[in-house]
Amino acid sequence: MQAFNWILRFFGLLLLIAFQVLVLNRLNVNSYIHPYVYPMFLLLLPFDTPKWVLMPLAFLVGITIDMFSNTPGMHAAACVAIAYFRPGLIKFYTPVAGYENMNGPNLLQLGVIWFLLYTSTMILIHHTIYYLLQVFWMGDILFLLLKILLSALISTLLITILAFLTASGRVRR
Repeated sequence: MQAFNWILRFFGLLLLIAFQVLVLNRLNVNSYIHPYVYPMFLLLLPFDTPKWVLMPLAFLVGITIDMFSNTPGMHAAACVAIAYFRPGLIKFYTPVAGYENMNGPNLLQLGVIWFLLYTSTMILIHHTIYYLLQVFWMGDILFLLLKILLSALISTLLITILAFLTASGRVRR
């Protein structure tokens, strides 16, 4: 059963990468909004995923997007950063009842508010690192902050919608 779950996760990752590369990377809304949904794979990994698995997996996911996007290591660096901060954020956002009987971050079991807090924090970290590496210059800090915030907002919204679409059952509020 465990192996089947990982096979499903990797199939989901392939779909996320395809959606990111074929649709979202070609979407040109304006210069402020560039959504990234592929970190959803890393966000929804099981709670007990060891860091020695999480970090190289994050690097591979990021470098795959880098290869398709022609961004030399920026996505990989952002993914490794969120993989590094993930265990601490999961501890920080631990609900009163804990994570008993839960495999991983789940919109159904943990509720919309928890999911939005967790996802928005992780995506904000990802986007901040990615855009700081992309710009590598703080000349127009307002433009950079607006780009980070708007892109993170749209990315979080898209990830939450995808989580709703893939969830089955009734969602807690």
